[in-house]
Amino acid sequence: MYGYGTARPEASSLNTRPGDTVPNHVTTPVGDGGRVTIANSWGGSTHVITDLFGWFTQS
Repeated sequence: MYGYGTARPEASSLNTRPGDTVPNHVTTPVGDGGRVTIANSWGGSTHVITDLFGWFTQS
């Protein structure tokens, strides 16, 4: 997961095997319009659920 419209990072936020159910917590910067990109490097389909727990502001 990374900010929409930004370059894909070299490191991933979560690594799983197909068929695994894995919880995770990630602090992710957002991109254009407050959006993020979720990438699946395994290929095929996957099911992702995201929640917004809060945000940071510049002071």
